[in-house]
Amino acid sequence: MKTNTTKEKDTMSDMADTAMKNYEQAVRTGLKLQEEAGKCWTSMLNQATYSQDWQKQFTQMTGVANNLMPLAQQRMEDFMALLEKNGHASTELMKKAVEAAQTPGLAESQTKWMEFWTASLGAVRSNAEAVGEMSSKAIDSWIDFVRKTSDGAQTRARTA
Repeated sequence: MKTNTTKEKDTMSDMADTAMKNYEQAVRTGLKLQEEAGKCWTSMLNQATYSQDWQKQFTQMTGVANNLMPLAQQRMEDFMALLEKNGHASTELMKKAVEAAQTPGLAESQTKWMEFWTASLGAVRSNAEAVGEMSSKAIDSWIDFVRKTSDGAQTRARTA
């Protein structure tokens, strides 16, 4: 039978694994997008096309970039908020640790250390949840972006 500590470690480990998988998928998707953009630019530069084709391809790339930037900006804002939150939490944990170390009475010192460790585990749990949520939002954003981009490409293909 697993203890509560083991269950918490397993849960944290599972959350960290999920977050890592989501992050890896987001990175792969970003690399694929960069690869496609590179192919498009290479195609544009290697072919002797008419100015209308250049204008059309440039407009398409501008549209993709305009749709991508707000998504990337939102994810970066989420990340910065997490960093700020972690900075405040770290400061509070440091204060608790200093208080616990400077407490003269054994019983009171133990109580302070328990508060410190409880707060530390709470911060770890909160971070794992936040990273998991951010990863999920990033994946959802990428999926929406790919859908919108592919829908736009299908519409352009039908009109061409």
